[in-house]
Amino acid sequence: MNFLYPAFLLGALAVAIPIVLHFLRRDVAPDVPFTAVRLLQKSPVERSRRRRLRDLLLLAARVTALLLLATAFARPYASGAEAAAAGLRIVAVDRSFSMGAPGRFARAMEIATAAINETPFGERVAVVGFDERADVVAPPGSAADARSALQTLAAGSGGTRYGAMLIKASELATGGAATLVVVTDLQRAGWEGDSTAHAPPSMKIEVRATDVAADNLAVAALGFDDGAVSASVRNTSSRPRDGLVLLSHNGRAVARAPFKVGAETTVEVSFPWKPAATGTLTATIEDPAGFPADNSRYTALRGPSAPSVMVVTSNTAPGQYLFRALEAAAGETSGNLTAQSITAEQIAGSRSSMAAQSAMVVLSTRNLDRPARDAIVEFVTAGGGLLLVASPDVDPSIVSAMFGWSGGAVSLDPAGRQSSLTATDLRHPIFRPFGSLAANLGQVRFQQAWRVRADGWQVPARFDDGSAAVLERAVGSGKIVLFASDVDRRWNDFPLHPAFVPFVVEAVRYVSARPAPADEFLVARVPAGARAEPGIQQVNGRTIAVNVDARESSTGAMTQAEFLAMIDSTAADGGVRQQAKAEQAESRQSLWQYGLMLMLLTLVAESFVGKA
Repeated sequence: MNFLYPAFLLGALAVAIPIVLHFLRRDVAPDVPFTAVRLLQKSPVERSRRRRLRDLLLLAARVTALLLLATAFARPYASGAEAAAAGLRIVAVDRSFSMGAPGRFARAMEIATAAINETPFGERVAVVGFDERADVVAPPGSAADARSALQTLAAGSGGTRYGAMLIKASELATGGAATLVVVTDLQRAGWEGDSTAHAPPSMKIEVRATDVAADNLAVAALGFDDGAVSASVRNTSSRPRDGLVLLSHNGRAVARAPFKVGAETTVEVSFPWKPAATGTLTATIEDPAGFPADNSRYTALRGPSAPSVMVVTSNTAPGQYLFRALEAAAGETSGNLTAQSITAEQIAGSRSSMAAQSAMVVLSTRNLDRPARDAIVEFVTAGGGLLLVASPDVDPSIVSAMFGWSGGAVSLDPAGRQSSLTATDLRHPIFRPFGSLAANLGQVRFQQAWRVRADGWQVPARFDDGSAAVLERAVGSGKIVLFASDVDRRWNDFPLHPAFVPFVVEAVRYVSARPAPADEFLVARVPAGARAEPGIQQVNGRTIAVNVDARESSTGAMTQAEFLAMIDSTAADGGVRQQAKAEQAESRQSLWQYGLMLMLLTLVAESFVGKA
């Protein structure tokens, strides 16, 4: 008998507790003087034999329960039973889309069935299907179960990754003797990115290849170039090919273009069609002799959308200059900003609409209660942008408490000032469009501002006394830009200067630049809720394009000797292998469960004996 975690046997020392209590609780009757019997001869009172037997049974039951509990936690297993266990044969079938060539997967099924039928009597069989990931289709069991599970396999849309298959096979074998039969087309791309893979020395590996020679055409990419749509057609054949590429928009054919491509080369095919602003595009070719999964490429069009900004205002800080600056820029620049005003009282009830905003501008914290503050912090932390503008209506202590800034990090300058502004980082996106005109910012006169400690902030602009004027910092996945003076002409004359409009527009646009969600994925990396198959799909209200991995389109193959040379069977440590075998033996036998059952029965018996 061996134990997986022998350290738990130290818990058996707890048996001393009931033994000590047993001896401490022995009934010793005290001497009680009694005048009427003082002259009688003393004699010891004998305990009944029945009472003594009950106490011994209770002690034995409690000691046994503690011993069984410690033994169960130590996870016992019989090593002799593991040695007598039947062998294991693992049949791994390549289900990548390169196996979808005409007749290839049917041939793979024949080879896999033959491998299962060769299983010796008493040997267990497991079936694994693999592409980018490996799945156990049939756990170790009978050959009949393996043949039945084999019929559920089909060529899919994933790429070949032999490393994932070897990891799964090693997990099934767990260091024991096993035979791995790999049924594949020996595609060289299956090792791309992997130097060598590891397998336990006790695993014998056989490679049974399907046909490896195949012609294949693939649409490797679909994109836009100078306002036109182009598709990349890859020929992995050893001979030149030609054909037509069909371009479809929202499922309707809009253009065709011929192509001629040399052996083992790629050609760019352009379409005489102006890309639409929205919708989906699909480029398709005909290749009956190749892999069907890579004959189409998909992309989702995302039209230009104006960033939407929510401005928190109050009656005393309506933000009229800010709104007029954004209106003045409308129609003159691309990606026009749309802004809407909201009061502090309305924020808590607008959480759902806030998620759709590109950024927020805070001009007032009056009546900003705790739910509204939490909503703003949640918006920024989730990736939103915040332009925080100092003004008489914005309380520095409220702002500091919202974002956890230390006390005094942001405060109102009590003495006031007469200063100007200087852009110290002309490469910052807010000041980059100014170019040589950034010097015009020095004409603005500031009478009041906040004092902000620059710890943890980037400072792209300062006042002429050296204090920070424009600051930026990251908060969660979002960012905050703080302007240390106001934009309502109460602390400065900034709105009267020509530099005001471009400053406001660039600052708002900068905090509005949220990263756009990805709309194109590979089959192996689809988001939650999407199907792992190529095509156009709707996920969480947005359109995404799912494509196959273009690396799998290659027809380059390797020999069986080259395949086996990529596998290292000597790297596994002996102690690790022994531990894996022990874990396998213990998991199969599960003796700890019987130990816990016996412990419970012992405790039940102890309760009945104690009542007797």
